Amino acid sequence: MPYIPAAVSAGFRALSAVAPPLAVRLGARAFWRVGPPAPVRAADLAVHERATRGAVLVAGARVVTYRWGEPDAPAVLLAHGWQSRASRLAALVDALEGAGLAVVSFDGVAHGDSTGRHMSAVEHVAAIRAVQEVEGRFAGVVGHSIGGLAAGLALHDGLAADRYVAVAAQTGADALAETFLRLAGMPPALHDRFCEHVARTYPGNVPDLRSRVDLTAHPAPRHVPTLFVQDDDDRMTDPGDALRLHAAHPGSELLTTSGLGHNRVLDDPAVLDAVVAHVTAARTVTRR
Repeated sequence: MPYIPAAVSAGFRALSAVAPPLAVRLGARAFWRVGPPAPVRAADLAVHERATRGAVLVAGARVVTYRWGEPDAPAVLLAHGWQSRASRLAALVDALEGAGLAVVSFDGVAHGDSTGRHMSAVEHVAAIRAVQEVEGRFAGVVGHSIGGLAAGLALHDGLAADRYVAVAAQTGADALAETFLRLAGMPPALHDRFCEHVARTYPGNVPDLRSRVDLTAHPAPRHVPTLFVQDDDDRMTDPGDALRLHAAHPGSELLTTSGLGHNRVLDDPAVLDAVVAHVTAARTVTRR
């Protein structure tokens, strides 16, 4: 989700009142905008630098891949969120390696060190599938935010992974649009008009984008054990999305936290323990 300065939000709020069609058109342009690549955090640099790098092609973009751990260890795939990069999942890399697993990740299209001009859950799904073509079956797939959404959609489409974890994942395209409108200061009354315009003008030309990118309508297979993790103080993902995803995935587990927000949840020791436990099936994750 692009960063929206307060002044820009105020402008969208005013424009929505006097010229809703123009607000929708300009908002849709901003919705697809991927800003400058996020830098590697100092805390993540050591993990980032010791990765073995590779690359796959996704819709003409060169997507950089990363691998950690022993070559013959079962591998877990990590998918990062919007305006992020693989290195932001460094704490998960360390935790999973510590459990004897290998870890594979990638910088999404137009993110990190990868090339490209725009990204959505559709490109993230394509990147996940492209990485699997190189790596083979995964012991698990873990995604954050739009990465969690894309991982679930990829599983629905046939991704071979034994277990699934989604952290702060949205239910789909409509939920992403709802968050954008709120951050941009645009009224909920414009939601359907905005979503329809976004789907019609999406650069990737995906038919039925709104229905295609919907994890409640296209859930991960029931045979894949699933864990949803959501913080109650998340401003980027509606905490209600986790409840809706949990309901759409019978038998799934739901872990809720408080005070961590959208990103710090990725570094929380209790969350890391729960993710590792779920992926390794070492113990049963309990709700709290």
